Amino acid sequence: MTGNFFCAMWGSLLTARACVDSSGIKRLKHTGKSSTMKISIHHPVIHIVLVLSAIIGMIPVPCTAASSDTLISQKGSMMDWTDAHIDDNLIATYVSSSSPPAIGVHHADGTFYKSIPLTNDATELESLEISDGSVYYTEYDTSATMNWRNETVYEYNLATGKKQVIYVTNGPMQRVTKIVADGDHVVMRGGVDDRKLILYTRSTGSHQIIITSHNNIHGLAIDGDRILWGCERVDREPGREIHIYTISTGGDYIIPESKSIRTYGYGDISGDNVAWVISAKEPNYINGIPVRSAESYDMRLTNLISGKTRSVETSQTAPIEVPFISGNTMVWVKKPGVDYNNTDTGTIRTYDITSGTFSNVTSGVASISDFSNGLIVRHKLKPMSFWVTSVTGNPAATLPSTAAVTTTGKGLPGSQNTPVPESPVGAIVIILAVSVGILTNILMKRNRARQI
Repeated sequence: MTGNFFCAMWGSLLTARACVDSSGIKRLKHTGKSSTMKISIHHPVIHIVLVLSAIIGMIPVPCTAASSDTLISQKGSMMDWTDAHIDDNLIATYVSSSSPPAIGVHHADGTFYKSIPLTNDATELESLEISDGSVYYTEYDTSATMNWRNETVYEYNLATGKKQVIYVTNGPMQRVTKIVADGDHVVMRGGVDDRKLILYTRSTGSHQIIITSHNNIHGLAIDGDRILWGCERVDREPGREIHIYTISTGGDYIIPESKSIRTYGYGDISGDNVAWVISAKEPNYINGIPVRSAESYDMRLTNLISGKTRSVETSQTAPIEVPFISGNTMVWVKKPGVDYNNTDTGTIRTYDITSGTFSNVTSGVASISDFSNGLIVRHKLKPMSFWVTSVTGNPAATLPSTAAVTTTGKGLPGSQNTPVPESPVGAIVIILAVSVGILTNILMKRNRARQI
C-alpha cells in the first residue's frame, strides 16, 4: 500500500515539465493543464522541495506490481494422474495421458527446457520431485498387478542427462508414493500402506528407515536438515500429529497443538517456521468413529524457536486445503465452499509472517502443487493445466486475522533464529513525503496570491 502511494506521488511529480525561458524565469508546465505559472528558480521553497524530492528518489522504495500468471502446460483431463513441482525456477510436470509418456521440464517463464522419457510406453509414475538440478520419480510397470509390482525410484541429472536408480521396492504391496528432496537428502514415503519413511543420502548412496508407523503417514516435506511428516498419534490416542525430525541429530519433535482429532497431518516447513492445517470444526461421529470435517479449515503457524503456535486464518465454510511456506510467506487456496462439480473456484491467499499482512493473489484455482521463493505452482482441472503465479511485488492488504497465540513453553532444541528483513519504508520516508506535500501546497497558495 505504501509502495503504491509513492508510485502515485512520484509519478505526479514526473508528469511536470520544467523549462527556463530567456528572462531567467522557470516555467512549470503540467501535462494535465494548459495554464502555466511563473515561479522564481531561486525561491527558497523550490530549493527545499527539490532537495527533499531528490532524497526520496534515492531511497530504494520499489513500486509494487500485480502478480503474474504463466501457463506452463495444458493437456490431459480430470481423469489423469498429474503432478508438478518447482525448484530454482524449473518446473517438472507429469500427465499420465502423455504420449509418449514423459516428464516435462519448463522454465518459470513457460519456455520448454527438456523432456525426460519414461522407460517405455507401459510404465507409469507414482511420485515426482525436483531439487538442486535433479528430477526424482517413482516408475512402475502397469502390466504388473498392484500388489506384486516392483517400483523403481530414479534420479535424473538435468545438466548431464544421466539417470540412476536410487531405490527399488522389494516385496508385495511395497510402493513409493511421495518423494521430497533438498541438498544431500532424499526422503521417500513408502512401504505397505505408506507406513515407512526412507532417507537416501546422495553423497554416500546409503538408505535409512527413519520411521515405521503403526498407520498411514500423510503429509511429507523437507527443508535443509529437517523433515516434516504427519501421522496417527504415536500414543495411539484418537487423532493425528505433526512431527519435525532433525536428520543430523535424529531428534523427533512433535508439535503439541497438533495432537488433535481435528488435525489432518499435512503441512510444510521453511527454516524455523512450520505451516499446517486442522479442521475448524469438531468431527462428526459415525458408529463411534470420528470423521473430520472437510468443510472448514484453521491455518496454523508454529515457530520452532519459541515453541509458539498461532492460528493465522480460519474458515467455517471453505474446504480443507494444504498450506505451503517458503521464507516468510505462507500460501494456501481458499474456496467459497465444497463443490465437486466446480473445481476451479479457489483464490490463493498469502500471509506475510514479517508484516502480518494478507493478500489475494489470483483466482480460478483448483489447488496448489508447490511453492518456492515467491513462485506458486498451481493447476486448474477445466481444462487440465499447470500455471506459475508470482507473488513477488504483489501489494499486501492488511485484512482482519483470526490469529491467536498459544504458548507451549519450549521450542525445538537446536533451533536458530531466522533473520527477519526490515521494511524498506521507514518513518523518515513518510516524513519526507508529507513535507513535500506541505511545501508544494504552500508554493501553490503563494503563487495564487501573487496572481490575484
